[in-house]
Amino acid sequence: MEGALSKWTNMMKGWQQRFFVLDDQTLCLNYYTSREKVRRDVKRGKIFLKGAIIGIDDTDESTFTISVDQKTFHFRAADSDDRDRWTRSLEETIYRPTNRILPSTVPVHNINDLKRKLMEVNGYLALLEENVSGMVQQVSKELDPSDSAQLEICSNDMIGSLQSCVEEMNKLEFSAGKVTNATGVKVNMSELTENPTNENENNMAASASESEDSDAFCSADEELSDSATAPEAVKPVLVLETVPSKEILALQAEGARELDEFNQFYGKDDDDEIVIDSGNSSVITHLVSQVRIGMDLTRIPLPTFILEKRSLLEMYAEFLAHPDIFVSISKAPTPKDRIVAAVKWYLSAFHAGRRGSVAKKPYNPVLGESFSCYFDVPGMPDGSSESPIVKEGPCPWAKSSSSLVFVAEQVSHHPPISAFYVEHPDSNIEVNASIWTKSKFLGLSIGVQMAGDTVLSCLDHGEEYHVTFPNGYGRNILMRPWVELGGKCEIKCPQTGYQAEITFLTKPFYGGGKHQITGTIGHVAASKPFCKVSGEWNNIMYAEFEGQQKEVFVDIHAIPIIKKQCLPISRQEEWESRRHWRHVTKALAENNVDAASSEKFAIEEHQRFLRRQREETGEVHEQRLFHKDGDNWLFNRPLRSRKGL
Repeated sequence: MEGALSKWTNMMKGWQQRFFVLDDQTLCLNYYTSREKVRRDVKRGKIFLKGAIIGIDDTDESTFTISVDQKTFHFRAADSDDRDRWTRSLEETIYRPTNRILPSTVPVHNINDLKRKLMEVNGYLALLEENVSGMVQQVSKELDPSDSAQLEICSNDMIGSLQSCVEEMNKLEFSAGKVTNATGVKVNMSELTENPTNENENNMAASASESEDSDAFCSADEELSDSATAPEAVKPVLVLETVPSKEILALQAEGARELDEFNQFYGKDDDDEIVIDSGNSSVITHLVSQVRIGMDLTRIPLPTFILEKRSLLEMYAEFLAHPDIFVSISKAPTPKDRIVAAVKWYLSAFHAGRRGSVAKKPYNPVLGESFSCYFDVPGMPDGSSESPIVKEGPCPWAKSSSSLVFVAEQVSHHPPISAFYVEHPDSNIEVNASIWTKSKFLGLSIGVQMAGDTVLSCLDHGEEYHVTFPNGYGRNILMRPWVELGGKCEIKCPQTGYQAEITFLTKPFYGGGKHQITGTIGHVAASKPFCKVSGEWNNIMYAEFEGQQKEVFVDIHAIPIIKKQCLPISRQEEWESRRHWRHVTKALAENNVDAASSEKFAIEEHQRFLRRQREETGEVHEQRLFHKDGDNWLFNRPLRSRKGL
């Protein structure tokens, strides 16, 4: 391939037009000052492509990068189509089998190598399913109905055969020893998959469905201290008496103590470095070499060592880490004041979810998984702890009606949709949200799009604020990854006409700062906004109201983060996030990546079994806390219905 591109030159600090020729024989990208120089073979320079990685920025439709030998070259194409042609050609050349970098020596393999390879195999199978499905849909449009049906049958048979082979490989890996499954009971995985009537399996049947990784990046928190014992034991106990015996109560207490030992692994900031040793580096590099620019990563399992010690459902609760600012929205006296308060809460919410400097990925919640917690609101007097509004609410064990309550459930697996609900009974404010994430490979970055519907309701005022969220980016994934937010977002109240537009700016490759935001607040009927905001979402943000001097709007260093309060793990159900992922969390906290990988894989394998079981019986998963309303998911017992508002 050949053609004109602009190349950024540090010497001139700007873009220079060059003519490029891709030589797939020598694995070089040669460039010239003009097409005439190509005929005379007078090169301006060349870029060796062996081991190179192509990257794009989805906030810019024409630029792309080539990273090789610890250097990054920046290019600008004529448009998005031209960029796509260049990136595809470059990837095809770099990743052609004959051009891949092969190891110089034959490695000595062990069981951990097998685990890594199985992780890759599962990823490749997911990629194959996606590519085959897309090709079948495209080709079927040009075929007769009978030929199209035959093609679909053949492709399904092929994928099914490969799935069976992969399942047998997974059994082989587990036959080397016993593993701990999601219930904490030691089981032989081959027995679990071959014997559907296994008692442990039936005990787990209520947990969820398949877990496969999508992407997002964040941190962790603390649990509610409670000396009460759990009503169930970790080990199955056959109870024949109406009143439990002392021995059974002792076993239950022992089981509760064992479960609560996992509490210590939560409640700490997760700012550990991601150690990129030779083994981890090879896993990431190999994974990067197998995916392509723009590819959906939703079904690609990522390496365990980049995981953060909490579920994505728990991450969403961090948006309430400043509950006093959130509650102030409904307390503001006028619609204009309430939109300003809503923007203030919105801008203060992002930093709490990412207190660490290293980008890590939370666990992808399994189908049916849930998480609940509450926040104490600073400066607000305690409300009623025995009120039916609290006892019948989403968090019956919350401190009082003055507590800000959060509950979430993974309501769908394909697509991965998380629904969550927030309420503050004493302020008559609630939030209903259903969000699904879609991740995309960008070369040296991973982009995560957060789509869905989020509605904040001030019930006393009859106002609804519709909120959208920025995209997230995990940058520099081969070295020390960090988080960036980007995109245009809105907060709109159709009842009052007030609205805000906030833009999260990604850092340009030359100049500019990180984590910048700009925005405006105004009314649809006004010719210009009455307020402008700017600053850094993880530092200080400023507001400039019409006719006034710029002032500090949000200083994240001056507002304390309020810890969320959670039940001890012994009092949680098996499908609740902290209990469900406790073994993975413990292994990560102890820096035992191999154990974490095994525990995570055991959970994933169990979800696959449950999914196959549902398919065979025709059973449909039923959500516990939310119901579907059109394209959205709503909480079953919202504050407005319990209060009759």
